[in-house]
Amino acid sequence: MTRTGDQAFIKALNRSIVLNLIRTQSPISRTQIAKITGLNKATVSALVDELIQDNLVQEVGHGHARVGRRPVLLLFNADAGHVIGMDLGVNYIRVLATDLAARARHAYESPLDPSASVETNLRLVVDMVRKAAEALPPSSLGIVGIGIGVPGLVDYDTGTVINAPNLRWSDLPLRERLERELQMPVFVDNEANAGALGEKLFGSGKDVSDLVYVSVGIGIGTGIIVGGELMRGRRGLAGEFGHMTVETAGARCSCGNTGCLELYASEAAVEQMYLRESGRPAKLAEIQERLAENDAAAISAVQAAGYYLGVGVANIINGLNPSMVVIGNRVAQFGDWLLRPVEQAVQNRSFVARNSATPIRISSLGRDAIAVGAAALVLHHYFSGP
Repeated sequence: MTRTGDQAFIKALNRSIVLNLIRTQSPISRTQIAKITGLNKATVSALVDELIQDNLVQEVGHGHARVGRRPVLLLFNADAGHVIGMDLGVNYIRVLATDLAARARHAYESPLDPSASVETNLRLVVDMVRKAAEALPPSSLGIVGIGIGVPGLVDYDTGTVINAPNLRWSDLPLRERLERELQMPVFVDNEANAGALGEKLFGSGKDVSDLVYVSVGIGIGTGIIVGGELMRGRRGLAGEFGHMTVETAGARCSCGNTGCLELYASEAAVEQMYLRESGRPAKLAEIQERLAENDAAAISAVQAAGYYLGVGVANIINGLNPSMVVIGNRVAQFGDWLLRPVEQAVQNRSFVARNSATPIRISSLGRDAIAVGAAALVLHHYFSGP
């Protein structure tokens, strides 16, 4: 049911406006809030007093004034509560316990066996959340929610994992299961969407309204931000650019298509290319170490994957013309070794990029991008207002 503009609704809306202004622009004075919002000073003072009483806002001293009394400055109290953000990878779980500004207070990681049963891996998810929760100090709001980024197709509205093939999860009501077990609000989204939101709110994309986050791990997914909001598409399935065709006569993908981008630019692709070049098997971390030693096979493998990734990014830029592209997840740890061939391929292949340069960045949040983004799912909802 849609709420009407009754007095309680208007007060809740104004409170949300004031709180979010303090949250994003503190330190700030009551006078500045009134000027920016157009609310009268009495209304602002009453709302601020309520927020101080709720421990969400603190007075932190005085600002400068040309004449008269110096204004009291207000600061958002990010320690008033906590959030748990989870990056549920194909073969690992990474958990961050954060404050209300998504700053990590504790981080935990555990291997995950994708061949294990759903029940076994759900038990590990619950145990990891409880471990993170137990490490947090008491706070007035407690844990306001849990966010989870999942490598697969997710119906965000219901919190259902429609299909996560690498985990062998299908039509799993993950939000419902976890809320029943943990007795806390849970938000579930595709891991690339979580990464995109994290970069927009807390990372490289803070100053742009449109961006595409390209998550390059076991698979490849993208999260799309338009006008500051996630574009999820019908049932939340937008952004599966990892399955765009980059080789028409290429190898067959697990999705049933042939020549998909993730066959040529993912974590597994880098490892396979390295094996072909060197004759020696190696995991991603080992390849990264050898890259630092200027190992020719490592350089060749990463550059080849980078160029294919650049072909995919060029197509994304041609189709969406975003203000920024951010590359994240584990393959992004190759940094400039990966970024340079991506940029070269985009320059060669993107018609749009030649006429409207699109900056391409490695995630500033690093390995924590998806977990921070998962926490951001909670914060985005918590502070969204009525």
